[in-house]
Amino acid sequence: MTGPISFHRDRVRGGGGLAGAIVGPLLAVAVVTAISLLLYQDSGLTDIVLLFGINAVMVVGFQVFVGNTGIVSFGHIAFMALGAYAGGIAAIPIADKSIFLPDLPSFIGSWSVSIAPALVIGGLVAGAIGLLAGGALMRLSGAAASIATLGLLIIVNNVIAQATPITRGPQSIYGIPTNTTFFWVFASLAVAVALASWFKWSALGLRARAARDEPVAAESSGVPLVRSRLWAFALSAFITGIGGALYAQLLGGFSPASFYLPQLTVVISMAIIGGINSITGALTGAAVISVVNELLRRVEDGVNVVGVHIQLATGISAAVLGVALIAMLRWRPDGLLGAAELQVGPGTRKRPPGSTPLPDEGRQQPLSAPPPEATRLVGG
Repeated sequence: MTGPISFHRDRVRGGGGLAGAIVGPLLAVAVVTAISLLLYQDSGLTDIVLLFGINAVMVVGFQVFVGNTGIVSFGHIAFMALGAYAGGIAAIPIADKSIFLPDLPSFIGSWSVSIAPALVIGGLVAGAIGLLAGGALMRLSGAAASIATLGLLIIVNNVIAQATPITRGPQSIYGIPTNTTFFWVFASLAVAVALASWFKWSALGLRARAARDEPVAAESSGVPLVRSRLWAFALSAFITGIGGALYAQLLGGFSPASFYLPQLTVVISMAIIGGINSITGALTGAAVISVVNELLRRVEDGVNVVGVHIQLATGISAAVLGVALIAMLRWRPDGLLGAAELQVGPGTRKRPPGSTPLPDEGRQQPLSAPPPEATRLVGG
């Protein structure tokens, strides 16, 4: 029987187990999806709702790596670009490929797929590059690893800009069908959250966080640091690639400039404000920033409040985002939710009349208590 819903910090609630840990964030997705569906009925908010869902997929993918390893990545937009180009090109109809990409190699230009395979292709290409590059990048730690991921973004951006027969180089690529719909965006978000939750509470995620919190102790206990980070990096790239493929079939056309530092700033801001160590926090941060950005955009266009016309300077939304990010890092560096996750526990059973309650009945364990699963799994 499903029971109480609560927030727990970076640990699986004992009664709910792994199932409760996965169901909790999925419940948050269901709430977000329901609210988004109501807003989606307004034709003026259609693209905004879809963009929010894609950003949420991106932030969840970002959280899988950064939240579990503690390494801040400045290169995840590279995986978005790879997913967008791979999934987008795969979805272009064969006839259109001969027009827009006449120099495309025949093994790519002779077939076309629908949106579902295109999303998988985008995710797999990004995940494969993440697995390949991660073998070298994950040997680094701290600031060195973060700077190296930025180097990965620069490399991928330049390779895409020079691969003219496949990507049209620095020019915009066109002809991509706009198949991204509400269903595909929020179904992808649910899959992303399920994968992120499973990884976080699996042996792979527990080892990654052990290496994050106590690298020396973890390595001496048999936890391979590089491998524990690598799987997080590859899964994160896969989810981010799916977000890129969704973005490609939302726009229908883009260039390498569409995947660079401005997009990175938005993703990092959403993750930090919601809580970098929490999947539920990633969803919260994406929702908060999306709402604030839309409100500020409308004020930039001009609104009437109690008969008074208010219009702010263009670009004020970026300035407000920067101020909010600085304030969050100053007064609440762990984000709105910190490391807390929404979890669903089992139902509580009624005690027979007159019976004596157990010593720990109804009492939650301290937040500082280490998860028993980590103790069992750290050694392998």
